[in-house]
Amino acid sequence: MRFCPRCGGLMVPVKKEGKVYLRCQRCGYEEELKSSDAKSYVDKKSVEKKGAVIVESYEEKEPGEEEKELKEDYVKQLLDNLYETESEQEED
Repeated sequence: MRFCPRCGGLMVPVKKEGKVYLRCQRCGYEEELKSSDAKSYVDKKSVEKKGAVIVESYEEKEPGEEEKELKEDYVKQLLDNLYETESEQEED
């Protein structure tokens, strides 16, 4: 693993014009990857096949009557609190 000599960011291998370069993810500094360093950039992890992945989807739906009433009550309470605060400030 190498770090950028300019900014200290992580250098990652990228292929460009048939050659492999190390590029900084922060500032874009590039240098050619030396063949002696290439061995350290080989991914040695293997992934085992596991069971199926469950993906839930999110569907935005129209609020029901109960949600609408709760929202109206919430807005009314906020306005009441605001008016009380304003009237208390005027009395002081």
